[in-house]
Amino acid sequence: MTVWLTLFLDLAGFGVILPVLPYYAESFGASPATVALLATVFSAAQFVMSPVLGRLSDRVGRRPVMLGSIGVAVAAMVLLAAADALWMVFAARIVSGMGKANVSTANAYVADRVPPEQRAKYMGIMGAAIGSGFVVGPALGGLLSTPDWPQLPFVVAAGLSAVNFLMAFVWLPESRPEADRPQGPLFPFRPAELRRIAGTQVGWLVLLSFLYYLAFSAMESTLALSVEARFGWTARETGLLFTGIGVVVVVVQGVAVGRAVRRFGERPVLIAGFGVLAGALYLAGATDRPALLAAAALAMAAGNGLSLPSLSALVSRNSSTLDQGYNLGLGQSAAALARMLGPVAAGPLFEALGPGVPMVAGAGAVGLGALLAAAVVRPPPRP
Repeated sequence: MTVWLTLFLDLAGFGVILPVLPYYAESFGASPATVALLATVFSAAQFVMSPVLGRLSDRVGRRPVMLGSIGVAVAAMVLLAAADALWMVFAARIVSGMGKANVSTANAYVADRVPPEQRAKYMGIMGAAIGSGFVVGPALGGLLSTPDWPQLPFVVAAGLSAVNFLMAFVWLPESRPEADRPQGPLFPFRPAELRRIAGTQVGWLVLLSFLYYLAFSAMESTLALSVEARFGWTARETGLLFTGIGVVVVVVQGVAVGRAVRRFGERPVLIAGFGVLAGALYLAGATDRPALLAAAALAMAAGNGLSLPSLSALVSRNSSTLDQGYNLGLGQSAAALARMLGPVAAGPLFEALGPGVPMVAGAGAVGLGALLAAAVVRPPPRP
């Protein structure tokens, strides 16, 4: 329960800023392409640090890594609230990305505590915590958005992270015995480490994480600007849209994905999730009707809810007890690399070809992922 609450508060604080950050950056003179780069610098820091923090969680334990990353989130939100120039906004996003390891570490925590066949279910429950954070966070961010005090959402996000730190400090126990802690390399981007996973199931799953987040980040970094350009929506309407997405994620990850995996297995659920997401992204990018875009956004959330717990469970089930955090961190690193490249491509596509094009392009990437999953991913080994 403590891990669930930790993720909930972490993502609520993160979600508070989603609907307002693009407009906040625009107030400092940022263009749409520059706004998209905010997501890129966040992800660049996450790309480097995720497997490092994952390995640290294997070596020193999950608790200190989670506490450290929450503390960094507090500092990042304070810096964002204090920004008086665009470079400070970018600096805050880099700091935030460096410490953003809670999701992979929390999944490793789950892997420490539950049997392999139940990991998708419990990782789905952790995903429901993320979705619940997105229900509360963006809605709160939209309501707190005010021209008189544009920094208010960031102050609230810092407060949520501070509460999260205190709660985790008091109530979060360590899950990893000292006897099971390896002394492997912290930095993964070495030829020997890359060869270790190339062509393995973990390697293929890391590639699927990359394709998934390439598409999702292109959508995420331009959605607020897209609905503003196409339908005249403001931060308030965008916040409500993110809230609806969060509700669907909570239901699918908290209830449906565990039942689906129990009946069909992680691999078929992963393929179905990618297929749903591909269709939803195409519809969201191609439609000129707000109601259809809203329906497509909810379908995106369903695809998200099916895909991510299945991916994480498959990585975990193909990992040993000594490298859970490390391999899950590699998946997060691939996701972060995709979050770098997706916005870089999405901004120019948005400006040159139209506000819906990044989502249509993302549909192609996820569709390729669905075909690849069907071709190379095998059912997980029996416990």
